[in-house]
Order: sequence, then C-alpha cells, then structure tokens
Amino acid sequence: MSDLNEREEDEIVDLDSCAKKKSIFIAAAVTAVLGLVGYSYMLLGIHFVIGGFAAAGHFAKRHSISFSSMIGAKLGALSAFLGMLVSFTVFAIVFYTGFTEEDFEPLREQILQTLYEDGQPDAAEYAENMTLEQVRPLILGAMITVGSVVSLLLGALGGVIGAAMFKRGPEAK
Repeated sequence: MSDLNEREEDEIVDLDSCAKKKSIFIAAAVTAVLGLVGYSYMLLGIHFVIGGFAAAGHFAKRHSISFSSMIGAKLGALSAFLGMLVSFTVFAIVFYTGFTEEDFEPLREQILQTLYEDGQPDAAEYAENMTLEQVRPLILGAMITVGSVVSLLLGALGGVIGAAMFKRGPEAK
C-alpha cells in the first residue's frame, strides 16, 4: 500500500476509523450555497440530493472504501440537513431585516383574494387582521419544519445514490 488512501480489495476496513466530519461539512456547504439559489427549490429541492450525493462521494473517495447504502443515507441526510439550516438562517436574517410591512401588503391582498374565492370568509377575516410581526414566526416555523423533513429525505436519497455509484475499494464495516 503506497498511499494512505489506497486500500487492498481484500482488506477489512473499520468504518469507525474513517472520519466523516469533513465529508459532511463540505457537502453541507455545497447544499447551503445551492440552497441560496432560488431555482434549486423550483427543481424540487435538487440541492438536497446533490448535497447527499456529494457527502457519499467525498467520503468514498477520501477513504478509498465502499460502504452500505444505509451509511450513505446517514451521511447524505446529515449533510443536507446542516446545509438547510445554514441557508434557512440566511433566509431568516433577510426575512427579519429586509421584509417590511409594505412588502407584505401585496402578499396579504393575494392571500385574502384566494381565501374569499375559495369560500373561506372566516379565514379571510382572520388573515386580514394579521400583521407581519404575527406572520413571521409562522412562516419561519413552517419553513424549518418542511425544510427539515424534505432535506432529510432528499439528502438520504442522494447519499444512497452516492454510495451505490462510488464504490472505491473494500467494503467498510
């Protein structure tokens, strides 16, 4: 074995001896940067899949190992979740500092129109009295809840795909 990353095919690799943090943080950074691009959400959160894929690929390449799809799913889910937290923190800062009551008014009018058209006058009356300060925590809570579930699922999917595609050496156990 000439290089630390090169392993013999019949070598037994202890998975616990392979550091995962660097792969997770690099993939989380990729996920966060792509998450700041609005088009990634229009493409059904593809950045979460890419982040999970990147975590599994980097981990396999760095340690020259193959690993199960379950390990890939864990790496992918964790990296996508961390990336989601970073990008949503940036969104929250912008939302609290750069989104004013004047910006909220056209959105409120659109919501009211939709509620009245759908035959929900009680909900429309309730929405009419809501201020931006009351709505902000609801929007952020919904973003974090949906973002957590979606990032974990799509990140795990990306990790499974990455684990299947990046077979680099002996199976780590």
